[in-house]
This record gives sequence, C-alpha cells and structure tokens, in this order.
Amino acid sequence: MTFHRFTESARRAALLGALPLALLAGPAVGTGHAAEDPLTTWCDLYLGQSKAEVMAAMGTTNGHRADSLVEFIQWMHEGSTTAEWNPDGAILFAAFDKDNVTIKLLAYDAAAGVDGATAPAGITCEPWRAS
Repeated sequence: MTFHRFTESARRAALLGALPLALLAGPAVGTGHAAEDPLTTWCDLYLGQSKAEVMAAMGTTNGHRADSLVEFIQWMHEGSTTAEWNPDGAILFAAFDKDNVTIKLLAYDAAAGVDGATAPAGITCEPWRAS
C-alpha cells in the first residue's frame, strides 16, 4: 500500500508540474511536417491567416506544378506571393496578398492538375477556398 501511495503521489506531482508548462506554452500548433497527413494540416488552414503561420504549418515548399496559377494570381493581385506543396496525389497552392495574408487555399488532384476541377482524394475540407 505504501508503494501505491508513493507512485500515486509521484504521478500527481508530475501532472501538476506539467500544468504550468502547458499554460505557458499555450495551444499546440500543428507543424504539418511531423507525422500528420498533409491534407489534414491543409484543412486546418484558413483564409486571413498570416503567411508565416501557413508556412510554419506546411513546411518547406516543394512544388512547381501550379505555375499557371502563379501568373494568374500575380496578375489579379498586385504584390501577391504564392507557395505550393506537392504531397502524394495532391497539389496544394496558397496565395497571399501584399500584406502576407492568405487569400486563396486551393487543393487539386495531382493526376488532373490545376487546370481540372478535381479535388485530391482524401481531402475532408473545401478544396478551393478564396476570399
């Protein structure tokens, strides 16, 4: 019984000790490049989010399959920038205005490309979000 009380006290102390750290750290932010599925991370992004937040969530860009979109976005929105990621089976494209605010989040099936209106398999959110 004494050993049980000792382990229970140790467990409580560990939990209580972790509480201040959790409060200081604040809410968890998905990184997108951990073990999480890129489409899940993509669906957690939203219009109006800062470019820095999107880049932190999605990680390093790795695609150039949406070059036609880049030209169009830059023509439509002076001073805009874009980013693209190409995980298996998808083309994920983000556009940011001149103030680095997310204005478009577009997801396409990799086989169909950006010229087709086909969402990637397995996406659980609206594939084409634009403000």
